[in-house]
Amino acid sequence: MRKLCTALGILTALMMLPFGANGAFLDVPEMSSDFPAINYLEEQGIVENQKTKFYPDRQITRGELLELAWRAAGYRPETWQKNSRFTPFIQKSKESGIIPKKEKLNVNAKVTRIEALEEIFKILGVGITRMYKKNEILFKDMRSKANYASLAKTAQEFNIMRGESLFRPKEKITRGQVADFIYHIDSQLQSDIPRLQVIQLDVSGEASTFVKNEKFKVLNDVWNRIHEKFVYRDRINDEKLIDGAIQGMVNKLGDKYSVYQEPSTAKAFNESLSGEFEGIGVSIDSIEGKIRVVSPLKGSPASRAGLKANDTIVEVDKKPVKDLTINEVSTLIKGKRGTNVELLIERSTKKMTFSITREHIRLEAVTGEKKNGVGIITIRNFTESSGITFATVAQELLKKKVTSFVIDVRDNPGGYLTSSLEMLDEILPEKTRLASLIFAEREVADEFLKENPDLDARGELDPQKPEVIFYSKGKGELGKYPIDVLINGGSASASEILAASLKENGVARLIGEKSFGKGTVQEMSDYGDGSLYKQTIGKWQTPNENNLTENPIQPDIEMKDNQKTEQDEVLEYAISN
Repeated sequence: MRKLCTALGILTALMMLPFGANGAFLDVPEMSSDFPAINYLEEQGIVENQKTKFYPDRQITRGELLELAWRAAGYRPETWQKNSRFTPFIQKSKESGIIPKKEKLNVNAKVTRIEALEEIFKILGVGITRMYKKNEILFKDMRSKANYASLAKTAQEFNIMRGESLFRPKEKITRGQVADFIYHIDSQLQSDIPRLQVIQLDVSGEASTFVKNEKFKVLNDVWNRIHEKFVYRDRINDEKLIDGAIQGMVNKLGDKYSVYQEPSTAKAFNESLSGEFEGIGVSIDSIEGKIRVVSPLKGSPASRAGLKANDTIVEVDKKPVKDLTINEVSTLIKGKRGTNVELLIERSTKKMTFSITREHIRLEAVTGEKKNGVGIITIRNFTESSGITFATVAQELLKKKVTSFVIDVRDNPGGYLTSSLEMLDEILPEKTRLASLIFAEREVADEFLKENPDLDARGELDPQKPEVIFYSKGKGELGKYPIDVLINGGSASASEILAASLKENGVARLIGEKSFGKGTVQEMSDYGDGSLYKQTIGKWQTPNENNLTENPIQPDIEMKDNQKTEQDEVLEYAISN
C-alpha cells in the first residue's frame, strides 16, 4: 500500500467519528451549493462531523467512495481499525459481487463520474433503465446508443447533474459531487415515490420490434415460469440467465466475430488489447467450427513451446472445447502466472499435447532496431497507442541513418483500426487511399463517423453507397525509402489493412506467407456491469476494392521461416535483398 504523509489526519477525520455530533462542516457553509447534500448525509448518519472539514472540491478516492456508498446503504462494520479503514467496505463489495473477488483494489485511485455512478447504483440496489426513446438522453455528449447511456438515463431519473448539458463520464469526480449523487438517490429511495426501473415497454424505433414480437411473450413467460416453479431454486441467478439470453441471441447471428462477453471475459479481452495480461501469449479464433491458433506471440510461452498458426485446439486441461465458445476457451487458457495449462493440439493429421506454464505477458506493441543499415520495425499488436509509438520508433531509426525499412507484422492478430491508419500516415502521402469500409446502410455509416471523430477527420462517405473511404492524413516520410513487409498466416485484421494498402499503393514488397484473411471490422460496446458486446458492423476493402476475407493477401515473395533453426530466414532475406 502507498505510504501516506501527514495529510492522513485530514482524510481520516471524515465519516468515522462518533455519532451524535451536529453542525455544518467548517468548509461547507449554509450558503454553499454543497450544503443541502452534505447536510442530508450528516442527518442520515452517513457522514459524521466534529466541526472538521469535508473538502467537497477534492477528488474522491475509491476507498472513500465505497465507504460513503455502503454507509448510505445502511452498512456499519462492527469493528474497524485506523490503518485498515476501508477494509470492511472492500470486503463487503467483494461479498456482494460489486467488485471481483480477485481484484487488487487501489483504494487511493481517483474515481471517474461513470465509475462512481456504477458503484453507487449497485450498492444502493438501483435498477438500471435499459430501454428508452432516443430523445430521452438529455446530455449533449451522450448518444442514446453510447456505452453508458443507460446509466445516464437512470441518473436523469434521479435528477442527478440537473441543469448540466454534458455528462463527462471520464472526468474525475469530487467528494462534493459524490455527496450530491448519494443525496438525490438515497432521498428518493427513502420516499414513497414509485419509479420505473429495469425496462420500459413503451418504446419506439428498433426496440419496438423486440417487445412487439410474439417471441417476446414466450421469453417473458419462460422467465416467469423459471421463477415460479423451477425446483432447483438455488440455481436461479438472474444475471446469468440474462447473459445466457443475450449470448444465445448473438450466436444466432451466425457471425464468428460478433460476440457478447460476460464481465470476466470482457475484462480479459480488454487486458489483451492493453498489451498486458497473464496467460501463455496466444491469439485464437473460431474458424470453420474449430478453435484455431491465429498466432503465438513472439517470445511468449506459447511460441517457445512450439504452438503454430492454424493449430486446432482440441482440449484444454483435458476438457473438450468442441461445444465451447471462443471466449470460454480463452478463459480456460488464461490464468494465474506460474500455473500450467495443458493443450491437446491437432496439426494436420497429428495430435500433440503441450504443457505450458503461464506467465505475465507484457506486450511491447511496437519495437525498432537497426541491422546492417536497415530499420526493422516489429509490430506485435495494434493497441490504442501503437500509432504514436510507430511514429516515434521510425523517427529514432531515421536519426540512425537507416537506408531502408522492414516492417514485421507476422503473427500479429490486429487490434485498433485507428492505429493502423496512423501508421500508414507515416508512409503514404496525404490523400492517398488507404482502405474503405462498407456498412449495411448509409445511416449506419454516418453514425459511425459521428461517434468516431478521429476517423471522421480522415474518412469520406460515398455520396451513393454506404461506404466510407479512408485517406492518409500524413506527409508519408517513410515512403521515400525501400520498404519490405513481412506477413504470414497469423497476420490478421489491422495487419492486413496495413500490408494490403502498402502493396497496392506500390510502396512495399511483401515477403512471407499468405495472410489470415479477416475482412470485417467490429464495434465494441462496454456496459455498466463490465460486460462487452463486439459486433461486426462493416466489411473492409483494400485500395483496389478487394475483400480480405475472400482474398487473403498473397506475398510477392513466398517463403517460410525454418522453425528448426534459430535463424529468422525470412527477416534475413529481407535485410539482404
